[in-house]
Amino acid sequence: MFYHAPVGLALLRGPQHIFDFVNPEYQAIVGGRELVGLSIREAFPEIAGQGFYDLLDQCYLTGEPYAGRSVSVKLYNEAQQLEEHFFDFSYQPTRASNGAISGIAVIAFEVTALAQAQQKAEQASRAKDEFFAMLGHELRNPLAPILTALHLMELSGGDSFARERAIIERQARYLVRLIDDLLDVSRISRGDITLDIERLEIAAVVEMAVETVRPLLDQYAHTLSLDLPSERISVAGDSVRLSQILSNLLTNAARYTPAGGDIRVTARRRGGNVQIEVSDNGMGIAPAQLTTIFEMFVRVQQNSTQGKGGLGLGLAIANSLAVRHGGQLTAYSEGPGKGSRFVLSLPIAAAENSTEPAQALSLRPPTDVNETAPTKGRPLTLIVYDNRDAADMLGLALSSLGYDTRVVYDGAEALDTLQGLVPDVALLDLGLPGINGHELARQLRRQPKLAQTFLVALTGYGQQRDREQSLAAGFDAHLVKPVDIQALDELLRERAGGNPDSGDPKRPPRSSAAPVQ
Repeated sequence: MFYHAPVGLALLRGPQHIFDFVNPEYQAIVGGRELVGLSIREAFPEIAGQGFYDLLDQCYLTGEPYAGRSVSVKLYNEAQQLEEHFFDFSYQPTRASNGAISGIAVIAFEVTALAQAQQKAEQASRAKDEFFAMLGHELRNPLAPILTALHLMELSGGDSFARERAIIERQARYLVRLIDDLLDVSRISRGDITLDIERLEIAAVVEMAVETVRPLLDQYAHTLSLDLPSERISVAGDSVRLSQILSNLLTNAARYTPAGGDIRVTARRRGGNVQIEVSDNGMGIAPAQLTTIFEMFVRVQQNSTQGKGGLGLGLAIANSLAVRHGGQLTAYSEGPGKGSRFVLSLPIAAAENSTEPAQALSLRPPTDVNETAPTKGRPLTLIVYDNRDAADMLGLALSSLGYDTRVVYDGAEALDTLQGLVPDVALLDLGLPGINGHELARQLRRQPKLAQTFLVALTGYGQQRDREQSLAAGFDAHLVKPVDIQALDELLRERAGGNPDSGDPKRPPRSSAAPVQ
């Protein structure tokens, strides 16, 4: 029976593990060696240092069996060169009639082809992740100066080409969202999404999502209705990610509803959960698609041309984020042409007993940028950016807000400039030629006169490990391109400490500064 077993089988005797028996299958998977009568060390001298001698010794001494899965073993081939194989195997002690351990039975399956296929799949997955990250970085670079130039045009005032500017900005921000979706898919597939959990009011989360999607709602002239509970309902979650879930649902509702449609957001307490529903009177979903709609790269197929676009990633990302929050996302539709409903169910935060009225939700469009006049006397700011268009646009934008700016285009030029300059803020592109942004930051941190300079990393990479690298290099903040000028202005004012108009930031020592954003 052992001889004809369809797996490799060998019987080892005594503490030296001498081969008493091997079947043809075992002999085949080890290259046809003659093994009977040899000890394991004599039969396989090349596996010294690979841990197998120790495993056999321990099994013989303790009587405890051992099983390994897809274990790498380097064996000599016919040319006496080491070649990697992978095995599933088990060691099972055998006993004599008096109960004492007499040897070890070895059962082995070669799984080299499967293990190599898995390795190739993992390598392909890593290559895909690296490609997405590089693609995101390269696409963000041209978007940064485009959006900054639009911001400058808005600051200049006037109605010239207002419609054209709005179209360019809307499409550019749509590209940013597609890039973010691609990178989120990569992060989610690796389990690399980190949630910043805090107590959040549902009304505030809905407001963030509505403001994000408002330009799209206005573009299609949709009517948005909100029906939120009067009581305060809180959840434990990441405000950015929860808002992302709802904004994805609202975006789909806007796109897949004919112009002038009705979209409704409701929220209700249901036992220990809060259910947020986004419904529309749009194109609806075929029953067969309801079972696949949350899978990656799946898009709703309709005859109408409206709703075209997107990568089929938004709902997959929203569903993954809902699960990460301990919640559930469900889709409902009575069929094509009958609208759709998406229900996000989230657990209510512990000790949620408040019955105070929720704050009224502001639904007015964002304040026009021209209503806020530039503030003079902001901190001295150095911009180091090798993309000249992006650098010049960023410099002009900050100058228009009252910052005293200096723009240079590489690390060496920055070091020369800093010999006679002590900036309050330094914005460093990480992808600089020669001296990259990380190394430049480390060099700046070694200069005592720059100890209080607020360092901001500008990059197309925004994963957690990228932010950790920035922190380790000495940066105070990590911003992903394209940088929102108003958000950057708010960050610099917040970090300045004291009066932002004084030109003297009085920033606290770096050790007490907030972590990299």
